[in-house]
Amino acid sequence: MHDEMGYIVAKGPEELTKALNEILETSQKDSQFKASPHFVLYELGHQKSMIKMDTSEWPVIFWHYDLLGRPATTTVKDVLARFSWEKCGEKEWYFKEKGVTEQDVMNSEYSLEDAFLDWKKCIFDEKNH
Repeated sequence: MHDEMGYIVAKGPEELTKALNEILETSQKDSQFKASPHFVLYELGHQKSMIKMDTSEWPVIFWHYDLLGRPATTTVKDVLARFSWEKCGEKEWYFKEKGVTEQDVMNSEYSLEDAFLDWKKCIFDEKNH
């Protein structure tokens, strides 16, 4: 999974999602792996960035550093947000904070996607990550 430099190379959003899933799954089985930081070199066209994933804490923590100093792209934010929402307990945290259940949302005019977009706006789009 890791190359000789200690990081995973992921080209495009699908490979990034796959790498994040592999890191999370391995960290759930291996406590030594979980305690170590994990790095993904993300490439999309000419843009390259390093993403650090800390699985030693819950929810998982991410850091993003573009190799040319640019902010995270919409694609990177979308992948990290969707992964955090679906795999890292952020959906459950959001519903707990709102005082509702997932079933409550499913039974209302407010969809799960609306809930995700509301959470993403607060966490990813309004903060400087």
